[in-house]
This record gives sequence, C-alpha cells and structure tokens, in this order.
Amino acid sequence: MSRHRLGGALLWGAFVALWVVGSAVPCAADLKIAFIDSERIFENYEKTKDAQESFNREVQELSKTAREKKSEIDGLQRKLDSQGPMLSEAKRDEQNQQLQKKIGEYEAFVQSNWGPSGTVSRLNEEYLRPIIDRVHAIVMAIATDEGYVLVLDAADGNVVYGDKALDLTDRVLSGLRQEDAGQPFRTTKSSGSNPSQSGTGNQGTTPTPER
Repeated sequence: MSRHRLGGALLWGAFVALWVVGSAVPCAADLKIAFIDSERIFENYEKTKDAQESFNREVQELSKTAREKKSEIDGLQRKLDSQGPMLSEAKRDEQNQQLQKKIGEYEAFVQSNWGPSGTVSRLNEEYLRPIIDRVHAIVMAIATDEGYVLVLDAADGNVVYGDKALDLTDRVLSGLRQEDAGQPFRTTKSSGSNPSQSGTGNQGTTPTPER
C-alpha cells in the first residue's frame, strides 16, 4: 500500500512566474526590467496568513478522515494476522477481501483529495487565486504606467542578482495593504511622485539570494 503525506500547505509558486508587458519589445539597451519576490509577498502579506489558516482547517478535516480510514485498515490487518491461522480458508479469504476493499477505498479517497486535480489542489487555487489576481493587477499597473517591459520573480530563481531599486516587492505589498484599507492603488506616475521615493526606501544594490 502506498504511503501518502496527508498534510498540506498553500503553494504560491505554482501561480506566479514571469510577467511580460506590451506587445512590442525594444532593443536590449532600452529594456526596463524589474522583479518581485513572490515568496516574500506570501510570507509578509496578512491575507495569505488568513488564507493559510482557512486552508489548513479544511485540509485537517480531510486528513482526519484519511487517518480514520487508515486506522480501520490497520485494525483489520491486525485481526487477520492474529486470527488468520485459526480461520477456515473461506473465512480468511472473506476477511482478506474486506481488507482489500477498505484499502481500495482509502487509496481512492487519498487520490481524490491529494492527487494532482484533487480537493487540496482546488482549495489551494480557491484561497490563493484572489490574492494572486490582485498581485498581477498591481504589477501590471506599475509596469504599464512606468514603462517596465519585463518583471521577473526572484522566488523562481530567475533573478540571481538585482539592484534593489528594481525590486517592486515592497510596492506590491504596500499596494495590497492600501486596497485592504479601501484606498485605490496608485503608481508613481499616476500619483505624480518620484519613483526613487516610492519604492522600498533602500538605496544601493543588494544581491538576491541564489535559489
């Protein structure tokens, strides 16, 4: 019988990757590129913590049911092992068939919930999709208004080194929190502020970690 990991955690990296803005790509010398760290957004945005808690509650219920099914199988196996030698062949076959049926039901339950298109995957999308769509919208607004043609995700290992001035992560986090407070997100262009004053507030260059 296969062994399965019955826990679960929201998987952010399955959704956030590469952002390309605009249909016409200028020459390399004119490219305006930035990056975000979606992992840091996930870790520091309060709504993802709420989503994780809700996700965990639902997965824990599924895990409880799976453990109960597994416990029933273990009990039947112990009973068959201890009583098997004293049973008739017909009775032993009957109990073995019952055991195999329970194993099949358990495997089907695990697959339907933890499989590639199972309930846990659906819950992951359900709880993360609204946040991811908002991140997309904020990044697109910044990129479109400020002329970025490419926005990478450092969490995917696409950025080995990046000037901190090109890191939009804190601006995305700030935009999410502004929206939560009922304030519309405004880019530096739409707000008329200096881009150098609206980013992370850090100067100089900082390498991003290699993944």
